[in-house]
Amino acid sequence: MYIALLEDEPHIAACVRELLEQAQHAVCSFDNGDDLLQALSKDAFDLLVLDWWVPGRSGMQVLTHVRNKLALATPVLFLTARADPRDVISALGAGADDYCTKPLHNAVFMARVAALLRRGANAAPNAEAHNYLGYRFQASDQSVRFSGQTHFLTDKEFRLALCLFENTEKPISRKRLMLALWGHECDTFSRSLDVHICTLRKKLQLTGDAPVARLRSVYGYGYRLSPINSDTDAP
Repeated sequence: MYIALLEDEPHIAACVRELLEQAQHAVCSFDNGDDLLQALSKDAFDLLVLDWWVPGRSGMQVLTHVRNKLALATPVLFLTARADPRDVISALGAGADDYCTKPLHNAVFMARVAALLRRGANAAPNAEAHNYLGYRFQASDQSVRFSGQTHFLTDKEFRLALCLFENTEKPISRKRLMLALWGHECDTFSRSLDVHICTLRKKLQLTGDAPVARLRSVYGYGYRLSPINSDTDAP
């Protein structure tokens, strides 16, 4: 899963990031609320972990913006030193899904993260199969069926394709894709990402003359998958 972490204390951010990455999640860290909100305008996350007091807009202000302005249903977990019951009530009332207090209890925190992500996965009618734009993704054998054909993908190809189709018409950053596939961002993975993108375009018929959807580069940012009736290159 792709998780945004808002935490301005470096040692806590490093600890939380390590826990999440050990659980095979990709983590994008922010030390101020303004940068996180800017990222949310372009990228989609599976979970937001928010500290309360951070530079720029606070965790509560980020939560309010996410729920009221962006109208996102992304699960939100607070991780903060504020333990007053009134603060807990305030955060939950504003739209947070759960609340953890510092000092960090590793096992409790990870159990709450798993519960929130599991809740989101269980909301789908069939977690094994996903349908987008006439493409059927089957997780059990990492296959994609469309136009009467079935293509079997590698693990990374399947995860990459699913991420793009889950975010149809949204620009997806190269950083997010590399974090999701390899857990890191570097030049080596960047070149490998381009190879995987090229392969998917051919296997899933997402080239420039494709009949259903097209996978195109967003200059200086990443990639976007668009149905042909709403094809655009704007970020």
